[in-house]
Amino acid sequence: MKYIISVLLLLSTLQVIAHEWNTYQYKDKYSVSVPSTIELRRENDTYTQLLNDIQGNIIGFQVTSTSNNRVIFQQVGLSTNKHEYKTKYCRILIDYYTCEDEHVPCSGDKLELNEEYFINGMIAIQQDCENTKTPLINIISNDTMTIANSPATKIIYRRQGNNGASPVIVAIYTIFNYDEYVRFTMAFREAEQDIWMKDLVKARNSFRWMKQHHTSNTGNISKDEAIKEGLELGIITVWKVILELIFGCCFLGYIIRTKKNKQVTIAPPISEEAIDIPYKPAYLKQDRMLKTDIKKKLWKVGKKLLLSLVIIGGSFAICVQMEELYYELNCLFYYPFYLIIGVYYLYLIWRKKEVQSEDIVLYPLLKKIGIYSNISDHYLLRKALLMTVVPLLLVTISISLLVVSIDSISPKDSGEVSIGSFILSLPVVAWIVFFVYVYGKKWLDNTPKL
Repeated sequence: MKYIISVLLLLSTLQVIAHEWNTYQYKDKYSVSVPSTIELRRENDTYTQLLNDIQGNIIGFQVTSTSNNRVIFQQVGLSTNKHEYKTKYCRILIDYYTCEDEHVPCSGDKLELNEEYFINGMIAIQQDCENTKTPLINIISNDTMTIANSPATKIIYRRQGNNGASPVIVAIYTIFNYDEYVRFTMAFREAEQDIWMKDLVKARNSFRWMKQHHTSNTGNISKDEAIKEGLELGIITVWKVILELIFGCCFLGYIIRTKKNKQVTIAPPISEEAIDIPYKPAYLKQDRMLKTDIKKKLWKVGKKLLLSLVIIGGSFAICVQMEELYYELNCLFYYPFYLIIGVYYLYLIWRKKEVQSEDIVLYPLLKKIGIYSNISDHYLLRKALLMTVVPLLLVTISISLLVVSIDSISPKDSGEVSIGSFILSLPVVAWIVFFVYVYGKKWLDNTPKL
């Protein structure tokens, strides 16, 4: 039994080590993550010193130092120059370039390249293979793609290995970022693709620009500036919506108050003097009253339909936008939240019973689950609702509306967590604190006295 447990612990430890990844950052330009089976080539390593001592010969790829805008990764252990680490072959080369006189595409731009660009790329590859005496076998792929939300080109080809070794698969990705770009090259033996391919693709996808520029529609600003402008725009939008709601409620209250005042106005006393009243048939009066009544009912139904469309459309739009922006974990709270308040407010709109002010702030729902059900004084009840439920409702709806209107703070892929995810989680925490406080206080109040 102890032996089995020891073996399981050893296997789990090896699995953790196998999945360990290290992240490297080149100055303040970009970052990339590589698995523990790949190491960074350093200038003072034995293998690097040996290569630098060789004059006029090229082993694998051309050797340059990392200080010359090039970073090289290789199979782990090769730095020692021991033979057992030379049985496999894997390389990642990242060359960094800047554009001073012209700009290249950036995030959000559609990369459109003519046929001449790809032909020149293939010619350059063929010449490079001839110079390194590793003849080109065939071109596998030559196309455009997106890496780290930036436009990129890819050229994948097979070449002969050194000294008649197994053919090598080489993939060259050129990743653009407005005034800079990198050439991300991956290479491995075709016979070893089961060992390297999965990790190399993951390493390529881990590439991130430290300051990513966005499409020219935003004035080619950096990602930080885009986030700042997006937050400002989102805050302004939310405040506009809140102010419009406040003004709308005030206007609606004014209309209701005016209507009530008209209903209670005392008619002036009728003079006893004879008044000439034109005679109108009774059926005409009834017909006019019927038409007025129909108009009022239609107007009432129209307002209800409009409010229903706003509630359904707004809730649906926010939830769909959250899903499209990869806020999957946050949707676990916001989907039920908007479903519950949507159904509740639709019920309030269409029920025949008169709506009270407490109904608007979810008091009937809270009363069903035992919250504030023991408060009989209307003033204390409204004060409690105004201090707790009203801010929670406004903050939850406002934050969800704000976050989904800013694409730059959303996760880049499914399962990721971003600034937007953190902001969306704040109302969730606030609701949890509210329920814990209310039920905790109720529990304490029900403590039996000795």
